[in-house]
Amino acid sequence: MKTQVISNSNLNIKEKLELAFSLMKEVVDITGVNLIDNYSYREVTALEILKDFIPSIKKTIGRAGDDASAPNDGYFHIEKKSGTNKNKKLTMSCFPKMEFDKQNDPARREYIFKYDGLSLSFFEYYKPFPTAVIFVPKEQIKKLHPLIKQKQLEAISIFESRTKLGKNIGRDSISISLKEIVELIKIENLICYLHGSRLDSITFFNKLNNEEILINQ
Repeated sequence: MKTQVISNSNLNIKEKLELAFSLMKEVVDITGVNLIDNYSYREVTALEILKDFIPSIKKTIGRAGDDASAPNDGYFHIEKKSGTNKNKKLTMSCFPKMEFDKQNDPARREYIFKYDGLSLSFFEYYKPFPTAVIFVPKEQIKKLHPLIKQKQLEAISIFESRTKLGKNIGRDSISISLKEIVELIKIENLICYLHGSRLDSITFFNKLNNEEILINQ
């Protein structure tokens, strides 16, 4: 029997948690994804929204490798990033950066250039679906490559300098902000979703820049 949602303010903390995890287990059984491991629920829900643009998109199970793929739609290596923010209005600076880790590893540096789709999602606290999703399609993604290469070279220089000084290289990642993505890709070439529905990208960024999108209310 499927678990029924119970709206009862008299439930104690233990009962509320048991109900929440029971419902979550039903989703895990359907998707095969551990939803609370490394915020995996964010990948699942963002993918559900992106199916509007890439119908065959599926999450790759596990932490290693690509986050998703959609061979039937010409996407083989999709990377997804997500994050949240405590602000009350959604702005460009609220969005998480596209961060790529383990850049001290030549193989990890090279793998970035295999990605043919990049997704950036903003989540409000304790909401399962993203408020906004921005997707860089395969036709546009190579425009980011020169910037990525530049950031990698800068990072390598820092790694080598710290190593010569006998220091730990620290966090070996590089990141690209939404502002940088917009500057290189241009607004009209991005795929945008707001509250689960696709929105003309110019309209979306007008709302974003005018701080019209309320969050964490």
